[in-house]
Amino acid sequence: MTVSRLAQLRSLVIVHLAWTFLLTPLALEPRPFSSFNPLGFVSLALIFTTVALDVIAFVIVRGRPRLAGTLVAIGALLFAPPFGVDQAGLFSTIPAPTQITILEGAALITQILLFVVGMRLRRESAAR
Repeated sequence: MTVSRLAQLRSLVIVHLAWTFLLTPLALEPRPFSSFNPLGFVSLALIFTTVALDVIAFVIVRGRPRLAGTLVAIGALLFAPPFGVDQAGLFSTIPAPTQITILEGAALITQILLFVVGMRLRRESAAR
């Protein structure tokens, strides 16, 4: 395991937290909660679970890199369904605005990168 792998995980988590904030009504999300469908609320639960797993991984990565890698990988897998739900128009009765679609794509790419880094951390930690 390299220090740079730890930095990669932490940097990607910070980037994902920024995307997540921008995807909230406090920032750029214009759709009101009242427009969310049941799948939208399930999607929100999955997104917040992903954020929680990412934050825990951020905190424990130095001492427990294998577990941190597992947590970010699970988080990445949990993030994919909400992305698909919103792109399919099932998240809300109002279609996703362009800026939300772009941010969701950026967040998905970040999660894919976190998955890769998490799997590498797991592999490198197991080799020690």
